[in-house]
Amino acid sequence: MVLQEMRLDGAKLQKKLRDFVKTYQWQTCLFIVMAIVVIVTFCNASLYPSEIGKVVKVQTEQSGDMVNYNSEMENISEPYYVQKLTIKILNGQYKGKKVTVSNEFGYSEVDTERYQKGDRVFLRISGEEQISSVSITGVKRDQYAILLAVILIFLVIILGKGRGVLSLCSIGVNIVVFVYGLVRYEEGDDLLKICAVMIVIFTVGTLFLVNGVNKRSLVAIISALVTVVITMSIFLLAMNYGEEIDYAALDYIVGNQELETIFIASIAIAGLGAIMDVSVSIAAALQELIMRKPDITFRALVHSGREIGYDIMGTMMNVLLFTYICGLIPLMLIKMKNEISLITIIRLQIPFEICRFLIGSIGIVMAIPVSIGIASIVMKMGRRRA
Repeated sequence: MVLQEMRLDGAKLQKKLRDFVKTYQWQTCLFIVMAIVVIVTFCNASLYPSEIGKVVKVQTEQSGDMVNYNSEMENISEPYYVQKLTIKILNGQYKGKKVTVSNEFGYSEVDTERYQKGDRVFLRISGEEQISSVSITGVKRDQYAILLAVILIFLVIILGKGRGVLSLCSIGVNIVVFVYGLVRYEEGDDLLKICAVMIVIFTVGTLFLVNGVNKRSLVAIISALVTVVITMSIFLLAMNYGEEIDYAALDYIVGNQELETIFIASIAIAGLGAIMDVSVSIAAALQELIMRKPDITFRALVHSGREIGYDIMGTMMNVLLFTYICGLIPLMLIKMKNEISLITIIRLQIPFEICRFLIGSIGIVMAIPVSIGIASIVMKMGRRRA
Protein backbone atom coordinates (compact mmCIF):
# COMPACT_ATOMS: atom_id res chain seq x y z
CA MET A 1 0.00 0.00 0.00
CA VAL A 2 2.77 2.38 0.96
CA LEU A 3 4.71 1.46 -2.18
CA GLN A 4 1.62 2.12 -4.32
CA GLU A 5 1.11 5.55 -2.74
CA MET A 6 4.78 6.38 -3.36
CA ARG A 7 4.37 5.41 -7.03
CA LEU A 8 1.26 7.59 -7.32
CA ASP A 9 3.10 10.53 -5.70
CA GLY A 10 6.02 9.99 -8.06
CA ALA A 11 3.70 9.94 -11.07
CA LYS A 12 2.03 13.16 -9.89
CA LEU A 13 5.42 14.79 -9.42
CA GLN A 14 6.51 13.77 -12.90
CA LYS A 15 3.25 15.10 -14.37
CA LYS A 16 3.71 18.43 -12.57
CA LEU A 17 7.29 18.62 -13.78
CA ARG A 18 6.20 17.92 -17.40
CA ASP A 19 3.45 20.53 -17.14
CA PHE A 20 5.92 23.07 -15.75
CA VAL A 21 8.42 22.42 -18.54
CA LYS A 22 5.65 22.63 -21.14
CA THR A 23 4.32 25.90 -19.73
CA TYR A 24 7.74 27.48 -19.35
CA GLN A 25 9.40 25.70 -22.26
CA TRP A 26 11.53 28.52 -23.64
CA GLN A 27 12.48 29.73 -20.14
CA THR A 28 13.63 26.21 -19.25
CA CYS A 29 15.65 25.89 -22.46
CA LEU A 30 17.24 29.27 -21.81
CA PHE A 31 18.15 28.27 -18.26
CA ILE A 32 19.73 25.01 -19.48
CA VAL A 33 21.78 26.85 -22.13
CA MET A 34 22.94 29.43 -19.60
CA ALA A 35 23.86 26.71 -17.09
CA ILE A 36 25.91 24.89 -19.74
CA VAL A 37 27.76 28.12 -20.58
CA VAL A 38 28.65 28.66 -16.92
CA ILE A 39 29.77 25.06 -16.42
CA VAL A 40 31.96 25.20 -19.55
CA THR A 41 33.53 28.45 -18.33
CA PHE A 42 34.45 26.87 -15.00
CA CYS A 43 36.07 23.96 -16.86
CA ASN A 44 37.74 25.74 -19.78
CA ALA A 45 41.37 25.53 -18.67
CA SER A 46 42.24 23.40 -21.70
CA LEU A 47 41.29 26.30 -24.01
CA TYR A 48 44.09 28.53 -22.68
CA PRO A 49 47.61 28.41 -24.17
CA SER A 50 49.19 29.28 -20.80
CA GLU A 51 49.19 26.90 -17.85
CA ILE A 52 46.41 27.22 -15.27
CA GLY A 53 46.42 25.74 -11.80
CA LYS A 54 43.98 25.32 -8.93
CA VAL A 55 45.04 26.09 -5.36
CA VAL A 56 44.29 22.92 -3.36
CA LYS A 57 46.13 23.72 -0.12
CA VAL A 58 47.22 26.91 1.63
CA GLN A 59 49.57 27.44 4.60
CA THR A 60 49.93 31.04 5.77
CA GLU A 61 52.44 32.40 8.31
CA GLN A 62 53.36 35.94 9.31
CA SER A 63 56.87 36.78 8.18
CA GLY A 64 57.23 40.11 10.00
CA ASP A 65 56.52 43.79 9.46
CA MET A 66 57.49 45.97 6.53
CA VAL A 67 57.76 49.76 6.66
CA ASN A 68 55.32 51.71 4.49
CA TYR A 69 57.16 54.98 3.76
CA ASN A 70 54.91 58.02 3.71
CA SER A 71 56.03 61.56 3.04
CA GLU A 72 53.30 63.29 5.06
CA MET A 73 53.27 61.23 8.25
CA GLU A 74 55.66 59.10 10.25
CA ASN A 75 56.65 55.76 8.82
CA ILE A 76 53.91 53.19 9.24
CA SER A 77 54.55 49.46 9.31
CA GLU A 78 52.16 46.71 8.27
CA PRO A 79 52.39 42.95 8.78
CA TYR A 80 53.53 40.76 5.90
CA TYR A 81 52.68 37.10 5.40
CA VAL A 82 54.17 34.18 3.48
CA GLN A 83 51.96 31.54 1.89
CA LYS A 84 52.96 28.04 0.91
CA LEU A 85 50.57 27.11 -1.90
CA THR A 86 49.99 23.63 -3.26
CA ILE A 87 48.68 24.00 -6.81
CA LYS A 88 47.30 21.33 -9.12
CA ILE A 89 48.03 22.03 -12.80
CA LEU A 90 44.85 21.81 -14.91
CA ASN A 91 46.21 21.92 -18.48
CA GLY A 92 49.30 21.60 -20.62
CA GLN A 93 51.99 18.95 -20.60
CA TYR A 94 52.15 18.93 -16.78
CA LYS A 95 48.40 18.45 -16.35
CA GLY A 96 47.52 16.65 -13.12
CA LYS A 97 50.83 17.37 -11.37
CA LYS A 98 51.01 19.26 -8.09
CA VAL A 99 53.57 21.98 -7.47
CA THR A 100 54.44 24.15 -4.48
CA VAL A 101 54.63 27.93 -4.86
CA SER A 102 55.62 30.55 -2.29
CA ASN A 103 53.69 33.84 -2.15
CA GLU A 104 54.24 36.92 0.01
CA PHE A 105 51.56 39.54 0.61
CA GLY A 106 51.02 42.56 2.82
CA TYR A 107 48.11 43.16 5.14
CA SER A 108 46.74 45.98 2.96
CA GLU A 109 47.14 43.91 -0.27
CA VAL A 110 47.67 47.11 -2.26
CA ASP A 111 50.32 45.73 -4.62
CA THR A 112 50.31 42.11 -3.48
CA GLU A 113 47.63 39.42 -3.51
CA ARG A 114 46.44 36.79 -1.09
CA TYR A 115 45.37 33.44 -2.54
CA GLN A 116 42.77 31.10 -1.12
CA LYS A 117 41.92 27.45 -1.55
CA GLY A 118 39.93 26.93 -4.74
CA ASP A 119 41.42 29.90 -6.61
CA ARG A 120 42.38 29.30 -10.22
CA VAL A 121 45.61 31.02 -11.19
CA PHE A 122 47.76 31.52 -14.27
CA LEU A 123 51.19 29.96 -13.97
CA ARG A 124 54.59 30.56 -15.55
CA ILE A 125 56.42 27.23 -15.68
CA SER A 126 60.06 26.81 -16.62
CA GLY A 127 61.47 23.50 -17.78
CA GLU A 128 60.93 21.24 -20.75
CA GLU A 129 60.84 17.67 -19.48
CA GLN A 130 60.78 18.49 -15.77
CA ILE A 131 59.51 21.51 -13.87
CA SER A 132 62.38 23.69 -12.72
CA SER A 133 60.45 26.73 -11.43
CA VAL A 134 56.86 27.88 -11.08
CA SER A 135 55.43 31.34 -10.43
CA ILE A 136 51.93 32.83 -10.36
CA THR A 137 51.20 35.55 -12.92
CA GLY A 138 47.60 36.32 -11.99
CA VAL A 139 44.18 35.05 -10.94
CA LYS A 140 41.77 33.56 -13.46
CA ARG A 141 38.47 35.41 -12.96
CA ASP A 142 36.67 34.97 -16.28
CA GLN A 143 34.33 32.34 -14.83
CA TYR A 144 32.92 34.81 -12.31
CA ALA A 145 32.51 37.51 -14.95
CA ILE A 146 30.67 35.05 -17.21
CA LEU A 147 28.49 33.95 -14.30
CA LEU A 148 27.41 37.53 -13.58
CA ALA A 149 26.83 38.19 -17.29
CA VAL A 150 24.70 35.04 -17.60
CA ILE A 151 22.59 36.02 -14.59
CA LEU A 152 22.07 39.50 -16.07
CA ILE A 153 21.13 38.14 -19.51
CA PHE A 154 18.78 35.56 -18.01
CA LEU A 155 16.96 38.09 -15.82
CA VAL A 156 16.71 40.68 -18.61
CA ILE A 157 15.23 38.15 -21.05
CA ILE A 158 12.86 36.58 -18.51
CA LEU A 159 11.54 39.88 -17.17
CA GLY A 160 11.78 42.00 -20.32
CA LYS A 161 11.08 39.29 -22.92
CA GLY A 162 11.18 40.90 -26.38
CA ARG A 163 12.09 44.32 -25.04
CA GLY A 164 14.80 42.73 -22.92
CA VAL A 165 16.32 41.02 -25.97
CA LEU A 166 16.35 44.36 -27.79
CA SER A 167 18.02 46.00 -24.79
CA LEU A 168 20.76 43.38 -24.85
CA CYS A 169 21.14 43.89 -28.60
CA SER A 170 21.57 47.63 -28.06
CA ILE A 171 24.29 46.98 -25.49
CA GLY A 172 26.06 44.65 -27.91
CA VAL A 173 25.84 47.18 -30.74
CA ASN A 174 27.19 49.95 -28.50
CA ILE A 175 30.13 47.79 -27.42
CA VAL A 176 30.97 46.97 -31.05
CA VAL A 177 30.74 50.65 -32.04
CA PHE A 178 32.92 51.68 -29.09
CA VAL A 179 35.60 49.10 -29.90
CA TYR A 180 35.56 50.12 -33.57
CA GLY A 181 35.98 53.75 -32.49
CA LEU A 182 39.06 52.80 -30.49
CA VAL A 183 40.47 50.97 -33.51
CA ARG A 184 39.93 54.03 -35.69
CA TYR A 185 41.67 56.19 -33.09
CA GLU A 186 44.67 53.86 -33.11
CA GLU A 187 44.79 54.21 -36.88
CA GLY A 188 45.12 57.99 -36.54
CA ASP A 189 41.57 59.36 -36.91
CA ASP A 190 40.58 62.49 -34.98
CA LEU A 191 39.29 61.53 -31.53
CA LEU A 192 36.65 64.26 -31.24
CA LYS A 193 35.16 63.36 -34.64
CA ILE A 194 35.07 59.70 -33.61
CA CYS A 195 33.42 60.68 -30.34
CA ALA A 196 30.77 62.78 -32.12
CA VAL A 197 29.92 59.95 -34.50
CA MET A 198 29.73 57.45 -31.63
CA ILE A 199 27.37 59.70 -29.65
CA VAL A 200 24.99 59.87 -32.62
CA ILE A 201 25.16 56.10 -33.18
CA PHE A 202 24.75 55.34 -29.46
CA THR A 203 21.69 57.58 -29.22
CA VAL A 204 19.97 56.55 -32.45
CA GLY A 205 20.78 52.86 -32.14
CA THR A 206 19.82 52.54 -28.47
CA LEU A 207 16.52 54.42 -28.66
CA PHE A 208 15.36 52.88 -31.94
CA LEU A 209 16.27 49.37 -30.81
CA VAL A 210 14.75 49.63 -27.34
CA ASN A 211 11.68 51.78 -28.08
CA GLY A 212 11.11 51.02 -31.74
CA VAL A 213 11.06 53.31 -34.78
CA ASN A 214 8.29 55.76 -33.85
CA LYS A 215 7.65 59.41 -33.12
CA ARG A 216 8.47 59.05 -29.42
CA SER A 217 11.91 57.64 -30.20
CA LEU A 218 12.51 60.34 -32.82
CA VAL A 219 11.63 63.07 -30.32
CA ALA A 220 13.88 61.52 -27.68
CA ILE A 221 16.79 61.26 -30.14
CA ILE A 222 16.49 64.89 -31.21
CA SER A 223 16.16 66.03 -27.59
CA ALA A 224 19.18 64.02 -26.43
CA LEU A 225 21.43 65.23 -29.26
CA VAL A 226 20.39 68.87 -28.83
CA THR A 227 21.02 68.58 -25.08
CA VAL A 228 24.50 67.14 -25.66
CA VAL A 229 25.33 70.02 -28.02
CA ILE A 230 24.14 72.63 -25.50
CA THR A 231 25.95 70.95 -22.60
CA MET A 232 29.23 70.66 -24.49
CA SER A 233 28.94 74.29 -25.59
CA ILE A 234 28.65 75.34 -21.95
CA PHE A 235 31.63 73.18 -21.05
CA LEU A 236 33.82 74.52 -23.87
CA LEU A 237 32.92 78.11 -22.98
CA ALA A 238 33.92 77.43 -19.37
CA MET A 239 37.22 75.94 -20.55
CA ASN A 240 37.99 78.86 -22.86
CA TYR A 241 37.23 81.59 -20.32
CA GLY A 242 38.42 79.74 -17.22
CA GLU A 243 41.89 79.02 -15.96
CA GLU A 244 44.07 76.53 -17.78
CA ILE A 245 43.50 72.96 -16.60
CA ASP A 246 46.46 71.03 -15.17
CA TYR A 247 46.25 67.48 -16.47
CA ALA A 248 49.13 66.23 -14.31
CA ALA A 249 46.72 64.43 -11.96
CA LEU A 250 45.07 62.35 -14.68
CA ASP A 251 45.46 58.64 -13.98
CA TYR A 252 45.80 57.72 -17.65
CA ILE A 253 48.82 59.86 -18.60
CA VAL A 254 51.01 57.70 -20.85
CA GLY A 255 53.60 59.30 -23.06
CA ASN A 256 52.95 62.42 -25.09
CA GLN A 257 49.17 62.23 -25.60
CA GLU A 258 46.57 64.90 -26.38
CA LEU A 259 45.26 65.02 -22.83
CA GLU A 260 42.81 67.86 -23.37
CA THR A 261 41.22 66.07 -26.33
CA ILE A 262 40.90 62.85 -24.33
CA PHE A 263 39.31 64.71 -21.43
CA ILE A 264 36.81 66.52 -23.68
CA ALA A 265 35.85 63.22 -25.32
CA SER A 266 35.23 61.60 -21.93
CA ILE A 267 33.10 64.56 -20.86
CA ALA A 268 30.98 64.31 -24.02
CA ILE A 269 30.08 60.66 -23.39
CA ALA A 270 29.90 60.82 -19.58
CA GLY A 271 26.25 61.78 -19.11
CA LEU A 272 24.79 60.49 -22.39
CA GLY A 273 22.90 57.59 -20.81
CA ALA A 274 21.20 59.79 -18.21
CA ILE A 275 20.31 62.40 -20.83
CA MET A 276 18.73 59.73 -23.04
CA ASP A 277 16.75 58.39 -20.08
CA VAL A 278 15.35 61.83 -19.25
CA SER A 279 14.48 62.49 -22.90
CA VAL A 280 12.68 59.15 -23.31
CA SER A 281 10.75 59.51 -20.05
CA ILE A 282 9.46 62.99 -20.88
CA ALA A 283 8.67 62.12 -24.52
CA ALA A 284 6.72 59.01 -23.49
CA ALA A 285 4.80 60.83 -20.76
CA LEU A 286 3.81 63.75 -22.98
CA GLN A 287 2.80 61.44 -25.80
CA GLU A 288 0.54 59.56 -23.38
CA LEU A 289 -1.00 62.82 -22.17
CA ILE A 290 -1.76 63.97 -25.73
CA MET A 291 -3.28 60.59 -26.64
CA ARG A 292 -5.53 60.58 -23.56
CA LYS A 293 -6.45 64.27 -23.79
CA PRO A 294 -6.06 65.53 -27.36
CA ASP A 295 -7.40 69.00 -26.48
CA ILE A 296 -4.77 69.65 -23.80
CA THR A 297 -3.29 73.12 -24.10
CA PHE A 298 0.36 73.75 -24.87
CA ARG A 299 0.79 75.49 -21.52
CA ALA A 300 -0.69 72.56 -19.58
CA LEU A 301 1.48 70.15 -21.53
CA VAL A 302 4.62 72.11 -20.66
CA HIS A 303 3.57 72.27 -17.00
CA SER A 304 3.01 68.49 -16.88
CA GLY A 305 6.38 67.84 -18.51
CA ARG A 306 8.08 70.14 -16.03
CA GLU A 307 6.55 68.25 -13.09
CA ILE A 308 7.74 64.95 -14.58
CA GLY A 309 11.20 66.42 -15.05
CA TYR A 310 11.33 67.52 -11.42
CA ASP A 311 10.53 63.96 -10.32
CA ILE A 312 13.31 62.31 -12.32
CA MET A 313 15.95 65.04 -12.11
CA GLY A 314 17.12 64.28 -8.56
CA THR A 315 17.27 60.53 -9.01
CA MET A 316 19.20 60.74 -12.29
CA MET A 317 21.73 63.15 -10.79
CA ASN A 318 22.21 60.72 -7.92
CA VAL A 319 22.72 57.90 -10.41
CA LEU A 320 25.64 59.85 -11.88
CA LEU A 321 26.99 60.66 -8.42
CA PHE A 322 26.91 57.05 -7.24
CA THR A 323 28.47 55.87 -10.52
CA TYR A 324 31.48 58.13 -10.06
CA ILE A 325 31.70 57.38 -6.33
CA CYS A 326 31.92 53.63 -7.09
CA GLY A 327 34.95 54.26 -9.28
CA LEU A 328 36.59 56.55 -6.72
CA ILE A 329 36.11 54.45 -3.57
CA PRO A 330 39.19 52.18 -4.00
CA LEU A 331 41.51 55.08 -4.88
CA MET A 332 40.25 57.33 -2.08
CA LEU A 333 40.37 54.64 0.60
CA ILE A 334 43.89 53.57 -0.32
CA LYS A 335 45.16 57.15 -0.24
CA MET A 336 43.35 57.94 3.04
CA LYS A 337 44.79 54.75 4.51
CA ASN A 338 48.22 56.17 3.69
CA GLU A 339 47.39 59.34 5.64
CA ILE A 340 46.66 61.56 2.64
CA SER A 341 43.98 64.02 3.69
CA LEU A 342 40.57 64.03 2.03
CA ILE A 343 40.98 67.68 1.04
CA THR A 344 44.24 66.87 -0.75
CA ILE A 345 42.59 63.99 -2.61
CA ILE A 346 39.68 66.17 -3.70
CA ARG A 347 41.94 69.06 -4.71
CA LEU A 348 44.59 67.08 -6.60
CA GLN A 349 43.32 63.60 -7.39
CA ILE A 350 39.67 63.76 -8.38
CA PRO A 351 38.86 67.18 -9.90
CA PHE A 352 38.24 65.55 -13.27
CA GLU A 353 35.62 63.18 -11.87
CA ILE A 354 33.94 66.14 -10.17
CA CYS A 355 33.96 67.98 -13.48
CA ARG A 356 32.39 65.00 -15.26
CA PHE A 357 29.68 64.80 -12.61
CA LEU A 358 28.91 68.52 -12.84
CA ILE A 359 28.73 68.53 -16.65
CA GLY A 360 26.60 65.37 -16.63
CA SER A 361 24.25 66.94 -14.08
CA ILE A 362 23.97 70.08 -16.20
CA GLY A 363 23.06 67.83 -19.12
CA ILE A 364 20.31 66.16 -17.09
CA VAL A 365 18.87 69.52 -16.05
CA MET A 366 19.08 70.91 -19.59
CA ALA A 367 17.43 67.77 -21.02
CA ILE A 368 14.20 68.61 -19.18
CA PRO A 369 13.28 71.91 -20.91
CA VAL A 370 14.75 70.75 -24.23
CA SER A 371 12.72 67.52 -24.19
CA ILE A 372 9.57 69.31 -23.07
CA GLY A 373 9.87 71.90 -25.81
CA ILE A 374 10.65 69.50 -28.65
CA ALA A 375 8.12 66.86 -27.53
CA SER A 376 5.34 69.41 -27.06
CA ILE A 377 5.90 71.06 -30.43
CA VAL A 378 6.39 67.90 -32.50
CA MET A 379 3.62 65.82 -30.94
CA LYS A 380 1.10 68.64 -30.66
CA MET A 381 1.67 69.73 -34.26
CA GLY A 382 1.50 66.13 -35.45
CA ARG A 383 -1.76 65.67 -33.58
CA ARG A 384 -3.29 68.77 -35.17
CA ARG A 385 -2.32 67.65 -38.68
CA ALA A 386 -3.81 64.23 -38.04
